[in-house]
Amino acid sequence: MNSARNVLTGTATRYIFLVVNVGLGIVLLPFTLRHLGAETYGLWMLAASLTYYFQLLDLGYGTGLVRHVSDADARGDIGSVHRVLSTFFVVFAGLGLVAALGIAALVVFGISRFPNLSSDQIWQAQIVLAVLGVRIVVGLPMTVFGAATTARQRFALNNAVAIAVAIANAAVTYLVLSAGYGLIPLVASTSAVGLAGYIGYVWAAKRAMPELRIRPASFSRPLVRDVTSFSIYLFLISVAAQIGFNLDNLVIGAALGTSAVAIYAIAFRIADYQRQLCNQLNGLLFPIVVRLGAAARGDAMRAMMVDATRIALSLVTIVTICILAYAEPLIARWMGPGFDGAVVPLSVLALAGVILVGQGPLGNVLLGTGRHRLVAFTSLGEAAANFAISLVLVRQYGIAGVAVGTAIPVAVANLGILLPAACRQVNLPVFTFLRMVGRAPVVGAIPAVIVCAASRAGYPDPTLSTILLHCTVASIVYAAALCTVGLQRDVRNRYLAHFRRALQPTPPTRLSEAVL
Repeated sequence: MNSARNVLTGTATRYIFLVVNVGLGIVLLPFTLRHLGAETYGLWMLAASLTYYFQLLDLGYGTGLVRHVSDADARGDIGSVHRVLSTFFVVFAGLGLVAALGIAALVVFGISRFPNLSSDQIWQAQIVLAVLGVRIVVGLPMTVFGAATTARQRFALNNAVAIAVAIANAAVTYLVLSAGYGLIPLVASTSAVGLAGYIGYVWAAKRAMPELRIRPASFSRPLVRDVTSFSIYLFLISVAAQIGFNLDNLVIGAALGTSAVAIYAIAFRIADYQRQLCNQLNGLLFPIVVRLGAAARGDAMRAMMVDATRIALSLVTIVTICILAYAEPLIARWMGPGFDGAVVPLSVLALAGVILVGQGPLGNVLLGTGRHRLVAFTSLGEAAANFAISLVLVRQYGIAGVAVGTAIPVAVANLGILLPAACRQVNLPVFTFLRMVGRAPVVGAIPAVIVCAASRAGYPDPTLSTILLHCTVASIVYAAALCTVGLQRDVRNRYLAHFRRALQPTPPTRLSEAVL
């Protein structure tokens, strides 16, 4: 198995998916709003929002499943792979039944009690919620096929299916609305595309794991208990992440009103784009960590953690420099007047984003080597501290205080707790690790900051196209300095060797032959 090749193709296709999704969203959102109208579109979003928390019924089993399948597959125990996947097909089917009952209750009893909805809107919302619910119910047991593909590190297969589904969804949306149909036909047709997409994930799983067999009769209660002992902590991590952002909105809304929530949401959205743009590699590392752990390859895991963190920090550093340099004109050009209050919160959240992106590989190492309890309880503590500090700061400093209340726990939790724990896990001193991963982005940052400062001085009120051009120039200067001076020669040569090997038509067959 060529991990380098899989990571390269997986990361590339994840970026393609990100570009496709963002591009289609920019084009389709105003198109959809024009054809449906704001009121009907809002009704759709209301119904869709009711389904969101049903996704938490995953209970962390998705990642737990990848962990157990990767571990068994690395040991060549195909029988265990089949038992795990078959068991959780049954488990997810049961969770789908729970989701079906919950959605049915909302359709029958919940929608009709919503305020300010006419009888016609109630009927439409009930139909929309029921259709969306079908996709959730069917999608839960389909999780096992995506897990099988991910465990074999065939990331590009899953990403290719996701790209195809996104494009098909966009095409169907355009055709349905252009033909004059309304909300219910639109939701039904796009949901049908989504359901058909599950066939694609089954195909991807069979390509990645031709010997795959799902047999409900292979259900094993001990396996459920074993996976749950790990997955419950991943569920807590997901809950903590949701609590953090939702509580920020509640604190701001209660103290400053809904207008302040809207301004903060702009800062959060750009900071979220920053993390998405730089986090694609991190999302692929977990099954690799599990396989390295199963093979007791501590040296390879240590090298992977250093390399992945260096790459993540190198990406997020230049993006953050550009955000800090152009936050004010970017927000003004994108959103218009009245949103200048988002500039300071965005700057604070962007700096916190550097820590979050850089921590990604470390978190994967801790989760993949059995330190999931530490990560879960740290995440819960971070969410609680976020709420407490934000409550104290919001009255005096407004939404900037809430951003600081978010950033401080992020820094303490990740730099003070998770970083040392991950370094201990791979037997690497903290300061040695920081020196190894920090040199390249710091060297690249120096000329990039100079370029951005000079550009801002020469163009104090740039347009969006000018901002893009200046950030591109700064990125080129950054990359040149990082690669020629920031990376040591042996590291640079090793990366080039990995890249060439990843492009070889015949990949190595053993994991030990190719490690990031």
